Formats: sequence, C-alpha cells, structure tokens
Amino acid sequence: MIETFLSRYGYLAAFGLLVGAGVGVPFPEEPTQLVMGVLAQRGLVSLVPAMATCWAGIVVGDFLWFLLAQRLGPLALERTVLRKVLTPPRRARIEAHLARRAFLTVLISRHLSGLRLAAFALAATHGVRRRTFLLADGLSALVSVPLVVSAGYLGADHLSRARSEVRTVELVILGLVVAGVLAMLIVRRLRRSRASGEAPAPRREA
Repeated sequence: MIETFLSRYGYLAAFGLLVGAGVGVPFPEEPTQLVMGVLAQRGLVSLVPAMATCWAGIVVGDFLWFLLAQRLGPLALERTVLRKVLTPPRRARIEAHLARRAFLTVLISRHLSGLRLAAFALAATHGVRRRTFLLADGLSALVSVPLVVSAGYLGADHLSRARSEVRTVELVILGLVVAGVLAMLIVRRLRRSRASGEAPAPRREA
C-alpha cells in the first residue's frame, strides 16, 4: 500500500509521510525511506533527490514536534503514548543526559524509535536551544537517511531482508559518530585544561 502511494505521488508523498511521523502520526518512517530507494532503483524517482526529500521530511517533522512541545510545555508529555514509555526512572536518565550533553542526547534519541518523541519533548521543555536541536537532529538524519534509502536501492529485490539488516548497520554507524563526537569533546577539554594550566600566574605588586 505504501509503495503504491509513493509510486503515485513520489517526493511529495515521502515528505508528507515523514513530516507526519515526526510529529507523532503513526506513519512508517524507515519503510518510507526503503521504498523510496526501491523506486529510485526502478527509475521512478532519482536517488539523490529521494535522499534529500527523506532527510528534509524527517528534520522538518522533528523540528515541528520540538516547537510544539516548547509551546505546550509539560502538557506535551501528558500524551498517553508518551506516558507509557516515559517511566520515572527513564525520564530521570534522559533529563540527566540532556543536562550534561544535550547535543549528543538529541543525536542518539533520533534513532530510539520508542523514545524519540518523549526525548525530543523533554529536550524542548528543558531549555535545549533550537539551533542545538536542529544541528544534532540534522546530523543524525544525515547519517541514517542515505544508508536506509541506499539499502532500499541496493536491495530492491530483497526488501524484507534489507529492512531487517539496515537497523543493525545504522546503529553501528551511529555508534561511530557518537564515538567521534565524544573524542572531539575530550580533546577540546584536554586543550582547555592545558591552556588554563599554562596560563601565567598574576604578578604581585610590591
């Protein structure tokens, strides 16, 4: 059914489905990207525009949800679906991560399908800047979207297998990105510590 819909309406349909998924409508996110890859393999859409459309739909949808949660405040977390997944211990852990590393928390949360909406709502209600959210979410989607769409393109004849394997590969790549970001943060902190340690002591006047 989704393949027929995307075949008929192409980029616009993919963009709309992914924006809807971003704001909490139960539209299939990864299958939409996979099918766009299949359609690109069949020549019905072009591969690079398909990737760009999926990336834009995901980021726009996520940002709209973030803005809505900012506007609603704590009421955004009162949705039944969010209350079920956001247990008190889980909420405390996410809030602690947001307080320490907001950028990294948003980046990782994009790939936690069950917690994504809740984590983004917490980010919105806990003072994460819009610019920080957009940068982290956009980078995270930039890692995953080309991978998922390409999996559909390369595995057009074995879509169910590609769907089962792409999640593992996506998480591995995400882990590498997270490790890179952490390494960058550690190097930056070491440089700051070294610079502060080498700063000359103030001269005392006689």
